This record gives sequence, structure tokens and C-alpha cells, in this order.
Amino acid sequence: MEFEDRMREFILSFLETQSDQVNLKTVQTLIDYGKNNNYRAPKILNELAKMDQKHEEVLTATFDVDFVDGVKLFDNHASKWLTKKGSNYLQELKHEQSKNDTIDFPQEDALSDATQFDGYLAQLTSIRSSLKSQSDKVTLQEFALELRHLLADTKKLDKGALNKFKPFVDRNWNELSTPMTPILVELSRRFLIENSYDD
Repeated sequence: MEFEDRMREFILSFLETQSDQVNLKTVQTLIDYGKNNNYRAPKILNELAKMDQKHEEVLTATFDVDFVDGVKLFDNHASKWLTKKGSNYLQELKHEQSKNDTIDFPQEDALSDATQFDGYLAQLTSIRSSLKSQSDKVTLQEFALELRHLLADTKKLDKGALNKFKPFVDRNWNELSTPMTPILVELSRRFLIENSYDD
């Protein structure tokens, strides 16, 4: 999966969770979370402008990005970020990622593995409603994306790969432990048994 597509998946997955928050504050939060994934603000803003209502029509809002005067957002009276086209596009990106999950396997195995990983991640994100703060709900989305990249081998699995999520995991372990179990088993199997990650 190309870097730009991964970034778009990150952007759209985040915005999808932000109903009734079509505003610049949400964009700022997106940029803050993007830094954790090495997505720089100008790149995120550039992608938002490309996907907006005036261009690709993936987003309901329209952006006027000027790196001198700042960013203007026209929400177009929308209550959610993604258009129908945008939702379909996000599903395509996720499907593309799923194909990457299993590129080395035979076709039948590939399909079942992709479904299995998606199932694990869907179980994980389904605990969203049980989380108390909006911040934790957003972090859960970011956490699931990070796990998706690890499961897809698009991000190196190394010691401390998820360290930045430690406070979130510690705080919500009771809710996370059950859906996390198959994911942790899979990642442990890869790390401890299958692959050598020593460079």
C-alpha cells in the first residue's frame, strides 16, 4: 500500500469517527494524531484539500489551504465528514490494506486471513462505546490502525512498537483485554516464532 493511501486511510478513518464535529478543531486533532504516524501537517492539509467537496468529493467540507494566511474550512452545513463516495473510498482503502495483509498466501488462505484480521480489529473497535472519554475513542481508532499496519506487515514489528499507546492500554485494559487477545497472540507468534527482526 502506497504511503499516500495509508495516510488517506488514517485521515478518513479518523474523520469517520467525528460525527457532528465538522470543524477546524477536529482538523487540529487529526494533525496532532498524525504526528504520531509521521504524517506532517502540510501533507495532511494537502490531502484534505484534494479530497474536499470541490475536488474529489470524498469529504463533505471544502478547504481553502493557504500556508501564509492559514486554513479556512467551509463545512457546507454537513454533520459528518465523509460523503457516500468517501465512505466507499475508505472501504476500498481498507480492502486494499487487507489484500496486503496476505499477499504471500494462496488465494483461499489470503481471503480467510484478511477476514480474520478484519474481524479481530472490528471486535476491538466495537468497544468504542464503552470508553469514557472522546480522547480514548479517538486513540482507539488510531490504535486499531496501527495494529492493522502491524498485522499487514507494512510496519516493522519491533520491541516497543506500540509504546505510545501504553497509557491508553493501561487505562482501558479491562475493555481491551478480550478483543486484544487474538491480535496479541498473532503478533507474538510472528515476533517470537516466525520472523527474525534483527537487522
